[in-house]
Amino acid sequence: MKKNIGVWLDTEKAYIITLKNGNSQIETIESEVETRVRFKGETKAYSRMGNQFINPAKRTTHRRRHQFKQYFENISSKLENAEEIYLFGPAETKVHLAKHINKNTNLNDRVRKIESEDNMTENQMIARVKEIFSSDPVKTKARIRH
Repeated sequence: MKKNIGVWLDTEKAYIITLKNGNSQIETIESEVETRVRFKGETKAYSRMGNQFINPAKRTTHRRRHQFKQYFENISSKLENAEEIYLFGPAETKVHLAKHINKNTNLNDRVRKIESEDNMTENQMIARVKEIFSSDPVKTKARIRH
């Protein structure tokens, strides 16, 4: 009863593809990570507060980091029973998730492969995950640099 999981993710949502006994199941997790919020009439990198100009970058960065942590926790909770994990997607979010997974002692050393892939349909995602897990496992540990 081998359970392999592939995760396609970007900053908006994650698709968790579970392969178990030849059957596939797909689950979607929406992220609550805010993209750049722009207020009407704002043209500069700073905001006006009364007669002062402030730069909200520090607060925005902290909020975004916290939102990503929550997003990765939601995804990691779905990966707890996996033997091997395959991460793919269009952005750098997959690398940050891999770092988060490697910090978790329960999921450490389960990441099989990390790849960049463009937007895909659900059927293409399932086919890609089946293709990765049908090949022989690679004996090297995935090294995450960033």
